Amino acid sequence: MVEIILIVLVSLYLIVQIWQTISLFRYQVYSHYKNYTVEKDQWTGISNDLPEISIWVACRNEEKNIVQCLTSLVNLKYPQEKIQILVGNDQSTDNTKKLVLSFIDSYLSDSSQYSEKKAQIQLIDIVDNDSGLKAKARVMAQLDKFAIGNYYLITDADIVVNPNWALGLLGSLSSNMGVASGTTMVKSEGIWGWLQEIDWAYFMGLLNLISFSGIPATAVGNNMILKKEAYWETGGYGKIQFSITEDYKLYSEICKKGWNWNNVMSPQVLAFSDKIEGFIPLLHQRKRWLSGGKELPWYWWLLFGIFGSFYFVMPILLVVNLKLGLLFWFIKIGLQTVQINKIYALLGQRRPFFIQHVAYELYMFLITIGTAIFFFSPAKTVWKERKY
Repeated sequence: MVEIILIVLVSLYLIVQIWQTISLFRYQVYSHYKNYTVEKDQWTGISNDLPEISIWVACRNEEKNIVQCLTSLVNLKYPQEKIQILVGNDQSTDNTKKLVLSFIDSYLSDSSQYSEKKAQIQLIDIVDNDSGLKAKARVMAQLDKFAIGNYYLITDADIVVNPNWALGLLGSLSSNMGVASGTTMVKSEGIWGWLQEIDWAYFMGLLNLISFSGIPATAVGNNMILKKEAYWETGGYGKIQFSITEDYKLYSEICKKGWNWNNVMSPQVLAFSDKIEGFIPLLHQRKRWLSGGKELPWYWWLLFGIFGSFYFVMPILLVVNLKLGLLFWFIKIGLQTVQINKIYALLGQRRPFFIQHVAYELYMFLITIGTAIFFFSPAKTVWKERKY
């Protein structure tokens, strides 16, 4: 009886994996702007039709990353005079503010490195208030008052976007879509870096597949675009109840207003995040995600349960029936490898080596078990040196 239950649970997981694999090979990217030309950094063709955009960047103690982030934003292949960059300094205690102000001065005075037509960059100091908002949600609620664009693009200070990012996100919205999200990967530096890189790519890919199948998922708060009308129909962050996962909260509120959504997996909307240093900080990140996901529909938690149970069930099945357990595990790794390689191909990235796939499976086992234990522990979530 025990063996039958174990086989059923593992089989459910493999059925989901097979569905994911089939869906990946059916996946198609929607975009308004599939063809465009750039000559000597000057736009031709569609440039006159492009709207003004406001880019929101939340930063707290990001002296390590903020200059790289801003450099990538002012190098976007988009008419610079139509870009507004709002940097929200969330009470940083390091040199973040000083670096941002220095970058703005240098950018505005330098005519050799950047276009003569400048993007507008503004630093806003985020203050405490009695709104009930915290962290990034409070940053967004104070930045939105300064936004002048017709579209709002949101990213984080530890993100580096590719030159086509703005156009790619803009092109992912049709007339009835209020929110869209691109794909974010982790910078690959060392073993810990490329393990997180594969992890982000894999689960971002699965997120895109769920959205592609017609099921509302979520947006990624470091790589998303909002239509101005859709954002303000919700009342903005100032009117939305606080959530530690502010990206999902806004996404769900926009969908509730009747707007459609889009999650995109392509090189044009690919951005790179800095890796999380250390195992415990990574568990805090996962606990934050799961804590904020308590408002997700029941079928999401069913999916989480199917995924998470695999690594608890498999060791027992290996004890009960070693040959069958190994067979199931090899099938699982095979399907997972095919999926990851396909996701990397869709993103225009070099596929991981076989040994990296093997190492990632061990990483998944440790992270899944660790996250489950840590999630149910009484420890508070620590994020950006704050406890929640």
